[in-house]
Amino acid sequence: MASNKRKLGPKPKQESAEAKEREQDTIREINKVLDQKEVDLAQLRKLAAARGLVNNEIRARVWPLLLGVKKSIDVYDGHKAGKHRDSSVVDVDVQRSLWAWTEGWSDAQREEKRQELRFVLDATVCAQGGTIFYYQGLHDIASVLLLVMGDRTAYQTLTHLSLCQLRDCTRSTLDAVLELLGLLMPILREADGEVHDQLAAAEVPPFFALGWFITWFAHSVDNLQHVSRLFDLFMAAHPLMPLYVTAVVIKGARKQVLACEPDPAELHRLLTNLPVLGQLSADELCQQAASLFKQSPPSKLISTARLHFTWWAVQLAACFHVVVKTPVTNHRAISHVSFATAYIG
Repeated sequence: MASNKRKLGPKPKQESAEAKEREQDTIREINKVLDQKEVDLAQLRKLAAARGLVNNEIRARVWPLLLGVKKSIDVYDGHKAGKHRDSSVVDVDVQRSLWAWTEGWSDAQREEKRQELRFVLDATVCAQGGTIFYYQGLHDIASVLLLVMGDRTAYQTLTHLSLCQLRDCTRSTLDAVLELLGLLMPILREADGEVHDQLAAAEVPPFFALGWFITWFAHSVDNLQHVSRLFDLFMAAHPLMPLYVTAVVIKGARKQVLACEPDPAELHRLLTNLPVLGQLSADELCQQAASLFKQSPPSKLISTARLHFTWWAVQLAACFHVVVKTPVTNHRAISHVSFATAYIG
């Protein structure tokens, strides 16, 4: 994947006493929810989105809860050495993975973790019997899950994501994802009308955001804690939330965008090289994206974007136990129908 390569963001600042106290307060609030006889998932989602889950120990416990990952018969060992259509691509992607987040590791430690990453990816694809497909970028998401949760829980979580939140990415082609990127401009219009108009006038296609969307920004952020904070939001939110984060990133670079020559190639080059955390911290980015989502939810945008919407997407909405309010007018399933459009927020 050529676009949206990792850019160095601001160096982590030393935590203030106030920030540490806020983290401790967040941990107390999360534990209070987890200690309930029946976990209040709505409150857990709010905490994850607005404040983050603070550390890997909490994330390993809470991410599966937020997603609704169901415990099932463990088939990981039976499929982790399996082969599939894209096994050779997985091998190449894995071999160049786990550099940025493993500083100080020995080559042997890194290679051992890469083998686990390969197992997680191959098992995820093989266990579904050809219904999902590997894409370049899935290894970035799997890497975060592996480092945060360990291989078995990472496998269970990645399987769920591949069938639900990332379903449009794990089809045989990325047609549905390319269609979804068409929602970025309406979202950007709500975030910053002037920046939107600059890009619209230059007729810049939204393909610069593809790498961010399909990797949940894991390919572009060097700090594991920072990218995990973004994952806290994505685990708790609508599948289209990465597009809202993208709009906030672009808004944060409005000076560069407005000063750029109104040429599609120049603007595309600028946008593909924007640091995700150039102007905002991961926490600020999540909070502003969540606020933008509340201001302009997908239900407000999808009708204007004229995306395909069929009965098949309605059926997939059951993954999230939601009621789709859009009338169904076309009963012919099409291969590139978007799953994320079925999750109306």
